[in-house]
Amino acid sequence: MDDRVTEPYVVGQDAIAGELLRGKWCVYLHEWLGDEHDLATWRAEVATRAAESGVDVCFMEIPRKDMTLVANVHALPSFEQVTQSVAALEHYRDMVAGRRRRGRPR
Repeated sequence: MDDRVTEPYVVGQDAIAGELLRGKWCVYLHEWLGDEHDLATWRAEVATRAAESGVDVCFMEIPRKDMTLVANVHALPSFEQVTQSVAALEHYRDMVAGRRRRGRPR
């Protein structure tokens, strides 16, 4: 894994702009939005908070993976970095699903 791709962790909306200003990007699993947000509202809120911090953001939906990439348009990740981020999140998702299956009574 590229040294700029870290283990998955959740960044709250208030912290996304700071991450993007530091040259990072965020890939979100749509299930992390919870019941209180839909994707369009979440995107609008992230864009508004980022603009308030002077960050010009772009979004790229990854529909077959149910993920969305959020990036600073002036510090876009490479294709390889996005691919590695998606793979790390898929691995995380599989691990969480495995824990849920093992925790269920038979």
